Amino acid sequence: MRDQRSGTQILYGFLPEQTGDLRGGVWKSVEWKNPITIDIEDRLIRQRLVEEMEGWVAGGLDPSAVKSLRSGTPIEVVSVNRYQGVRVERFPEVWVCRECRRVQTGKPKRCSAGHDNWQQLHFVGYHECGRLEAPHIPRCPNHHEVRMRHQSSIEASRIVFDCPECQRILQRGLGNRLCPCGRQYSDRRSAKLLTYNVHRAASVYAPQTFVLINPANREQMRRITAGGGQRRALAWVLGGFEGTPDVQRATGSSFVEEMLAKGFPRELAEKLAATAKEAGQLADEDDLGYLADAAGPMIDAAERDAVDIALATSESRIRIPELITENITSEARTVYERDYPAAVLRAGSSNVDLVDRFPVLKAVYGFTRGGLNPGDARLSRFHGKGNSYRVYADLQQAEALMVQLDPMRIYEWLVHRGHRLPLATNERDARAAIAARVDIPNRFTEPGQSQALGEDLLTLTHSYAHRAIRQLAVFAGVDREGLGEYLVPRHCTFFIFAATRGDFVLGGLQAVFENDLDKFLNTLVAAESRCALDPACGRNGGACHACLHLGEPTCGYFNRYLDRRLLFGPHGYLAAMRLPGASPRDDV
Repeated sequence: MRDQRSGTQILYGFLPEQTGDLRGGVWKSVEWKNPITIDIEDRLIRQRLVEEMEGWVAGGLDPSAVKSLRSGTPIEVVSVNRYQGVRVERFPEVWVCRECRRVQTGKPKRCSAGHDNWQQLHFVGYHECGRLEAPHIPRCPNHHEVRMRHQSSIEASRIVFDCPECQRILQRGLGNRLCPCGRQYSDRRSAKLLTYNVHRAASVYAPQTFVLINPANREQMRRITAGGGQRRALAWVLGGFEGTPDVQRATGSSFVEEMLAKGFPRELAEKLAATAKEAGQLADEDDLGYLADAAGPMIDAAERDAVDIALATSESRIRIPELITENITSEARTVYERDYPAAVLRAGSSNVDLVDRFPVLKAVYGFTRGGLNPGDARLSRFHGKGNSYRVYADLQQAEALMVQLDPMRIYEWLVHRGHRLPLATNERDARAAIAARVDIPNRFTEPGQSQALGEDLLTLTHSYAHRAIRQLAVFAGVDREGLGEYLVPRHCTFFIFAATRGDFVLGGLQAVFENDLDKFLNTLVAAESRCALDPACGRNGGACHACLHLGEPTCGYFNRYLDRRLLFGPHGYLAAMRLPGASPRDDV
């Protein structure tokens, strides 16, 4: 059959072994026909995929999956071929007569009562191993008929099958069949049995996704990362994102690395570096501040995150002062010069920028049945040619807002919460002090199992981003699930981008940035901070679907590390900002 869907709709709705609704029926995706290979830096995708797979090892994934990735097993990153699409098949082939409720399997034909008005059964059977089966429905041994009675609930256990001739009850529910794999992945007594549910339920098929910053071409990656570029990107971030990272002065060590990459002998490279330093052409190695003496893993993590930000802003970045041109009205000039900076400051930010070509790769590397995270599910990964790791992806250039939280305010907030950090008297020192000490939990780590400093910083950044998304969706005129988040808490930064899964109007974020940024930020701070489900929500973590939670895959952290109290509690990050005339640091 033929049906038109966007690339993102296909990515999240028609993956292999996933069922979907098409033209009034239920279909299962079999394969993407001749998918198109996406050119992506192998180091980037491999590093991220290893991190994801390590998180799933605890959920039953064979550790050899991580070992093979580290040893160089090929990775295929593919997008849908718009000309050939996805091959689908009817599933399950179980039909219920709309007139008499008789049930048939296989290709439907006129029922024994003479009716030919069928609807497809929407229930499927699944197991944690990844298996998907059509329900088995027994027939009356005497009359060879079966009927599904009308029921007022969608719970599979309440479905009753009987014989339309003798009214004998044949089965309640959809059965208790063992999965052919015979394996048990959890402690539940029914773990070996197939589970039955509506085919579109999240427990039946949950795509496992991540978002990766990926430039449109390798030249951009080379310009930012080659010859010690990671260190230059870090120095750029610590300096407050001034200018662009690829035009920053090289340090002595990065200059030597660049010369070595070009084939110069080390001795000559070091002499050239010494000469350049004497001439004032190189930046001081001490530009890293507190990070210069940090542990190697901390510096590596800080550099990786800095490169992410550099790649995200490499193609375009518009700052508030750039909105002030000769052609704007005096009213607009007043808004940009007075109202915008005041709103940014009130929101606890140092800057808010527009990135109108945000290079984002939305990727799906596997799926689960029976749960969403490693604590209650097992990952089934995708296989490519020669048993390579296949990742299904959609590469886009989307609009994004880059929100830079005030590093001094973050620093003071963390100190107020009891975290010990080196003395910082300016923004650069604050950024370096935080990056040198913080260890950000990965998305698979349970809250309470990681460094308290990293957990606090992640929870604050994540909670702020979720509140911003919920408010921004109103101002941009889109569904909140049409926006995505990309967090870089180590550098007090996050991005909100247009995850064009539905009817997102291109230019929505740009319109907010150019016309309503002050209103959006003021609303973010001043709008109702209580939850409709308080006090229960407040007693159970301070985050729920009514106040902060977002749908999958908008949130990459499974809606964990969220707490309104860190924003609006007695000493919350935004608490004092809600009071008219309050100083930016009154509550610190």
